[in-house]
Amino acid sequence: MKKLNFLQQASVEQKEVAEKLLQSISFVENRNTVTKFLTNFEQIVLEQIVAYNYSDFKIEFFGGYNDAEKKKAKIISNEYYDVDYDIVCLKAKYNNKFNKIEHRNILGAIHNLGININRFGDIVVLENEVYIFVDEEIADYITMEFTKAGRVNLNFERVELADVAIEKKYEDFEIVSSSFRLDSIAAKITNKSRSKVKEFLDQDFIKLNHVIVRNGEKNCTIQDIISIRKYGRFVVKEYKQNKKSLKYRITISKLI
Repeated sequence: MKKLNFLQQASVEQKEVAEKLLQSISFVENRNTVTKFLTNFEQIVLEQIVAYNYSDFKIEFFGGYNDAEKKKAKIISNEYYDVDYDIVCLKAKYNNKFNKIEHRNILGAIHNLGININRFGDIVVLENEVYIFVDEEIADYITMEFTKAGRVNLNFERVELADVAIEKKYEDFEIVSSSFRLDSIAAKITNKSRSKVKEFLDQDFIKLNHVIVRNGEKNCTIQDIISIRKYGRFVVKEYKQNKKSLKYRITISKLI
């Protein structure tokens, strides 16, 4: 295993993710590799691994459509040999006049099917349509077994990736925080106290990069996705630090 010297100043989470990626991904000369679906944070760490340890390799990311958050990585060591991402888009229509579907309803139904989080990418819930991006290997299984989310019946069908036109809309705003701790940022986003945010964490209301988090002391990084039940989904975009107060002015994008 390659050394992680470039992560000496990194957080514990970064080191753990880097070690997991190095153990699960094959870096072989003259052979291209495609990973499972990666979170934004995993994509950033993998880019660092390739840049510092495999400078002769190239890396590309694709999640099935242009604005995807979760993506697969293609690690390229031989440009004359190509491999497919093996991503399938599944689409279902529903009547939103009588029923409402949320992202968590679809995510919960997928988890109930016993599907690992790295086998599927983005879940996009629109006004009367649901899109799921999945591994080719499990696409047929989902179309057969995923027939309901809550009280809503669904019939998923394959859609050609070239025909998928999903445009996400974001609204930017700024917060001022003394740290990058999840509980601090969540408190600023929701305009709630740290104690109230702790309740949210204890009730599994908060996710970081699609994973439920109960530890508010975790530090967020650029491109992290924070999901807070009843408040929405947010992306940490960029920041500036005030040299006098040392506080951070952080730009947040809210999915609308």
